[in-house]
Amino acid sequence: MSAAPADTGLTDEAAALQQALDAVRARDDFIAIAAHELRSPMNALALRLAAVERMARQGHDPQLATEIQRIGRTVERYVRRATVLLDVSRLNADRLQLACMPVRVGEVVQAVVDAHRDEAAFRGALLHAHVEQDLVGHWDPHMVEEILANLVSNAIKYGQGTPVDLRVSAMEPGFAIFEVRDGGPGIDAMQRRRIFEKFERVVSSSPYQSGFGLGLWIVGRMVVAHKGAIDVSAAPGGGTVFTVRLPLDPQGSGNGEQECR
Repeated sequence: MSAAPADTGLTDEAAALQQALDAVRARDDFIAIAAHELRSPMNALALRLAAVERMARQGHDPQLATEIQRIGRTVERYVRRATVLLDVSRLNADRLQLACMPVRVGEVVQAVVDAHRDEAAFRGALLHAHVEQDLVGHWDPHMVEEILANLVSNAIKYGQGTPVDLRVSAMEPGFAIFEVRDGGPGIDAMQRRRIFEKFERVVSSSPYQSGFGLGLWIVGRMVVAHKGAIDVSAAPGGGTVFTVRLPLDPQGSGNGEQECR
């Protein structure tokens, strides 16, 4: 005689919902593991490339050193894409944690500009950066760089070869104000209301632009985690301006969801 099935106390609908939640959790765990496994060998390769680049420079072969450096930047972009996968899994599971430390604004801006010079040159866009005051914020350096890198990359990609400007000001005491501006076709008002939602694209009319529409959703969540704010508006004369407002000390700003650790 077979035993009766255990009574879990769940309705069919509740059981189906639980199964779906378990499947989503298993998917996010898989994405996190895959992203970690993708990053680890690429980080090791990046270190080896840096060592070979030093050897090339010591051997007075600047052309070879430059080519190795370019390969290294490609590897770094690959690592960043794997990091995005890891960020998505953490955000979906509400496990995003900030590893905050002192971050010099000028240094993170320079790192973003250096990482995107080749992309800007390929698309015929001039990339400018201006830091009015080299502030120091208590932030997660990876996340702040990811925020700016995503906005700069989008501006280069959708700006149609127009100049891209990254500006930082201290117009409000206790805050750093970042602006990323391009002179492209712009984003209409209806799109501006929803581009920070998951799976929304900045521009969807071109068949040559790829992506899943996760970048700005990730950016928005990272800004909120730092107790900041992000806005998008039309640039005077055409184009788009993304404005990010970050408190220099998120721990002491008294609002928001995530505490620095």
